[in-house]
Amino acid sequence: MLKVKLKLHIVMKNKGITQTKLSQLTGIRQATISDMCRNARQEISFPVIEKIAHALEITDLSELIQLEKEN
Repeated sequence: MLKVKLKLHIVMKNKGITQTKLSQLTGIRQATISDMCRNARQEISFPVIEKIAHALEITDLSELIQLEKEN
């Protein structure tokens, strides 16, 4: 079975952006961003993904999202 995984923490690290800064740029609560970095959220809306992609200047969603085999 495949599972959707966010690579948000990796992208943020590579771009030198903190959770607090991303929260300020997107208007998304810092606690929500923290959950997303830990892959602790079950659902994420398209508007949230769009805000994050815009703030991090991502044009290819494969930079942010991947499918992994679940153990």
